[in-house]
Amino acid sequence: MSAAETLETRNAVRTTRSLILLTIFGLLALFFALNFRVVVVSGPSMEPTYQSGDRLLMTTAYWLFGDIQKGDVVVIVRPNGDMLIKRVVALAGERVPEKYWTPLVYMMGGRVPEGHIFVVGDNMERSEDSRQLGAIPLSYVQGKIVGGRRELD
Repeated sequence: MSAAETLETRNAVRTTRSLILLTIFGLLALFFALNFRVVVVSGPSMEPTYQSGDRLLMTTAYWLFGDIQKGDVVVIVRPNGDMLIKRVVALAGERVPEKYWTPLVYMMGGRVPEGHIFVVGDNMERSEDSRQLGAIPLSYVQGKIVGGRRELD
């Protein structure tokens, strides 16, 4: 093989390798663009964990991080378009802990129906959540919070 052919082969290998890496990075970027987004906390309902203005990383592909579990913070979009960020305290079929009982929870029989979750804000005195709204259908869950950072003043 001549020097020119060797150089041509090396260039072809480099070009192929570069195209493969570019394709991989492009697919990863597309995956993240489609499955992750930043949401901004609005209001005091999740204090002290999150403050109004905090930016949180939400994934719509929350199955990557496992099923929704008690303790997870989820983003819920109500039919009227309101977005809520709340903590899951009970799953389908589970009994709602008594400290969260309200007349509405009592009317539900104290259990979360199938296909629903029970959520509350960490600042329960200033939160509109399942205690007032009832169990939330899983279809309203837009994503799960997987990270965040406090907005700098």
